[in-house]
Amino acid sequence: MLGALAGIAVVELGMVLAPGPNMIYLVFRSIAQGRRAGLILLAGVFLGFLVYLFAVSAGVATVFALVPEIYLAIKPAGAGYLLWLVWKPSGRAADPLSRPRSWRRTGPASSS
Repeated sequence: MLGALAGIAVVELGMVLAPGPNMIYLVFRSIAQGRRAGLILLAGVFLGFLVYLFAVSAGVATVFALVPEIYLAIKPAGAGYLLWLVWKPSGRAADPLSRPRSWRRTGPASSS
């Protein structure tokens, strides 16, 4: 049991340390929006990896292989959720490239 947990921990560490789109986005957002935005994104990446780890540990891939109808039902639901995240109505702009408040002018606009 301890050997299996150590193996999972090594794989998880490799997933976190490997450069990829999530780390590129994390660095870009931290530079563009500051430490707080980077830490929030890091927490999201961590939770995503945690969900992935539990799903793999529970043998979800085996269930999907044995009952492909479940996978076919979950796939459009996941796509719909991602679309909802993109187009959900909110009171503020959801642009990830918007500048942090510290970069915005607080006083009257200067004429330069």
